Amino acid sequence: MSAPIPAKSMGTGLSRVDGRLKVTGNATYSAEFNPPNVAYAFAVMSPISKGTISAIDSAAAEKAPGVLAVLTHLNAPKLAEPPNAQRSEGIRIEQREPLADNKISYGGQYIATVVADTIEQARHAASLLKISYAPETPALHKENAIKSKPKEHFDEELQKEKGDFASTFEKAGLVKIENTYSTPTETHNPMECSATVAHWEGPDRLTIYDATQYVKGAQAIVAHAFGLPRKNVRVICPFVGGAFGCKGPVWPHTILAAMAAKVVGRPVKLELTRQEMFSGTGHRTPTFQTIALAASKDGKLQAIRHRSETLTSPVGDWVEGCGIGSTNVLYEAPAIQFSHTIYVVNVAQPSFMRAPGECPGTYALECAMDELAYALKMDPLKLRIVNDSPNHPIKGIPWSAKYLRECYDLGAKKFGWSRRNHEPRSMKDGNLLVGWGVATATYPAHAMRANVHIQLNSDGTALVRCAAHDLGTGAYTALTQISADAIGLPFDKVKFELGNSDLPFGPVAGGSNTTGTVGSAIADAAQNLKKKLGDLVGANAKSSDSPGEILKRAGVNSIEADGKFESEENEKLGFQSFGAHFCEVKIDADLPLVRVTRWVSVMNCGRVINPKTGGSQILGGIVMGVGMALEEETVYDPVTGLPATRNLADYHVPVHADIHSIDVHFAGEPDYAFNPMGARGMGEIGITGAAAAVANAVYHATGKRIRDLPIAIDKLI
Repeated sequence: MSAPIPAKSMGTGLSRVDGRLKVTGNATYSAEFNPPNVAYAFAVMSPISKGTISAIDSAAAEKAPGVLAVLTHLNAPKLAEPPNAQRSEGIRIEQREPLADNKISYGGQYIATVVADTIEQARHAASLLKISYAPETPALHKENAIKSKPKEHFDEELQKEKGDFASTFEKAGLVKIENTYSTPTETHNPMECSATVAHWEGPDRLTIYDATQYVKGAQAIVAHAFGLPRKNVRVICPFVGGAFGCKGPVWPHTILAAMAAKVVGRPVKLELTRQEMFSGTGHRTPTFQTIALAASKDGKLQAIRHRSETLTSPVGDWVEGCGIGSTNVLYEAPAIQFSHTIYVVNVAQPSFMRAPGECPGTYALECAMDELAYALKMDPLKLRIVNDSPNHPIKGIPWSAKYLRECYDLGAKKFGWSRRNHEPRSMKDGNLLVGWGVATATYPAHAMRANVHIQLNSDGTALVRCAAHDLGTGAYTALTQISADAIGLPFDKVKFELGNSDLPFGPVAGGSNTTGTVGSAIADAAQNLKKKLGDLVGANAKSSDSPGEILKRAGVNSIEADGKFESEENEKLGFQSFGAHFCEVKIDADLPLVRVTRWVSVMNCGRVINPKTGGSQILGGIVMGVGMALEEETVYDPVTGLPATRNLADYHVPVHADIHSIDVHFAGEPDYAFNPMGARGMGEIGITGAAAAVANAVYHATGKRIRDLPIAIDKLI
């Protein structure tokens, strides 16, 4: 690992380098690229969730004005190989080829694509298609679905036990609770709908403008699907209008766009409608989690069991690792057990959604901890402090830099937790019931691999390149800050380029890994650059010479250096971020509408590269957690299996009026054992535990324990 980078720009709340482009409308998003002679595609969705297509009459659609092609399973070009025929660096959660055959596996599956001169013509022609089906009875709920207990998911063990839970749980004298907590289907709904513009610039050369979190992954998947060398596929995505995980994998629409462009011999733009986003780009699967806790009377946990049941589709084997993201890492106990069961239903493919596993997992565990606190007649915050451990609960190795106790203490002080009355319904503001809830937040410190190229110029500027991404999180700015400090230049003298597969390898913008991974590669490249600078230093060099002055003295216009980073398993230390949420709700007892009126969060994520963008990330996660607790739910039609809530009018997310004071703070020190910046990611930790803090506050206010999200009015009446 490279040596720690001295902080000068890092730690400063600088404004976004891409901010002006965005607020002036000059940032170009994927659907806004318009190659010459571009045509438009519209994807047609299946109205049934299981069965086969028995006949297709496309004559009227093909004759409609402006139509260039109608693609179905009857005439679609066959891909070189199925997208998942071999492992690649790309991610494809839905493993079925689009338009591969007449089989329908879920409602909303793409069954045709119409290409025309305009999007209006394509959509009109799609309405003229006459398609007959042979429906079959679908499985839409876990009660009538096939189930299994897979051993691993993304190399994580799904079934695990430390100690003997059964015998420990049955010991006399312990205080015990056991309850089931459920979360519904949740859909990402970023502002920017997914879109792909595909342009074949030659028989074997393809450029795509894709709304993606992973240009290198999209390049790998598309190249493999069409039998092309990777270097012949170029993926461009300089800006992403939000994603929350839905733009990490390559979904069928990207393949369809490239396929359609090949057929019509023109660039093709395929932009999903909001309705298609509800079935075409993943969602968070429903979870059903049963948690059993046993503690001695002093609150010390003795046994923890966490059973998770989740859903997947027939075209992918997604598992929401609820126990891995919570019980696996939060609290020490002699006996810990977690398990995962999945059920295959005829619903669109679930996938990553902000803090997959950790988000619903911490919701259930942190609600259970609150219930245990009341069974013990103990303050919920004290119970968490009693069970705070410096070591990984299962591996037993120490955490690299854990400051959770500091998060609890600072958060409690800022929030005024000492003024909390323990009994439910005991705090009021006039005729409003007041509830205060607390929950722990946690998320792994992930690192992947990256390559970085630096060009240092004699005018004192530098250009740094990596095929990374900025989802709106501030990566452009944070990576520029890291680059400036690593090279030894002022912030305004450095430009960072990302979002293009022609650049050196960058990881998926997921798992809160970008800052740590790319930053480590920047540090390595900067070290290599400084070695080259050292070779240029002559006898006349001055100690105060800047990098640009060194180049000028040597008569060199620029020098270049490469750097790389690849994470390695550390068997001696665990890397994890932690935090604490404190939430206040106020509820009218006669009309129990929950209002979140005040919030304090304190996070320990190592060094905060940029407090402005970093604090915004935590704030955004909290807002999303409030939505999870009180509003968000994708409801499916019980007959068709299609989403009934399929637009932003019906699928409720928090609006400005729903969100009041949110106070975000950071605690702890840089974690140099993790990387040269001492920084751990913070894109996802903000949502973990947030829904539990709301649910726990609601119980404190009302005395009603709601275990099924969202906490709607009817559940409190």
